[in-house]
Amino acid sequence: MFKTLYLVRHGQTFFNVRHVIQGWCDSPLTERGIAQAELTRHWFEANGITFDHAYSSSSERACDTLEIITRGSLPYERTKGLKEFRYGNLEGCPYDLFVVSPYASYGDWLVQFGGDDETKVATRMTSTLVDIMERPGHQSVLAVSHGACIRCFTSAWDAHNLVHVDTVTKNCSVYTFSYEDGIFSLRDLFEPDDSALG
Repeated sequence: MFKTLYLVRHGQTFFNVRHVIQGWCDSPLTERGIAQAELTRHWFEANGITFDHAYSSSSERACDTLEIITRGSLPYERTKGLKEFRYGNLEGCPYDLFVVSPYASYGDWLVQFGGDDETKVATRMTSTLVDIMERPGHQSVLAVSHGACIRCFTSAWDAHNLVHVDTVTKNCSVYTFSYEDGIFSLRDLFEPDDSALG
């Protein structure tokens, strides 16, 4: 029987609003980002979904999102394996410096700025999440990470995915993966309806 991974993008941050590249640097959640995390928590609760273990990127914006989703009631492990792409010298700069779409495949374009190669990020995310899912008692796992590296991880399993994502997803979207025999498969995508938040 397969295990389930709920991989969540963190809530909106001040850098998201200002269209600034974050990567390994950090910025706090906005009020909207906090509300998005609450909407995602309500979705989990309404669907009777609970977690036996939880993990977060070591970035504060991801940890804060996880703590809102779990109401601070579930101990969790912070891991650098779930951190965002490193954008090198582009971090803290406006997105308009990108000559490739920030939501497209990066390949090795970021390496020239001291950033990450996409293949290495996919390998890092996969290695981290396989290690987590292979741990004893890990049947229903929450992990909070970042938009670009989640996209990269999801694309790496495209041949196995039942749901295919080809658009930019909202902050606090939930990617539901099954995991069995070393294989991840995306089975569902939930995006919070934050239209009423203004």
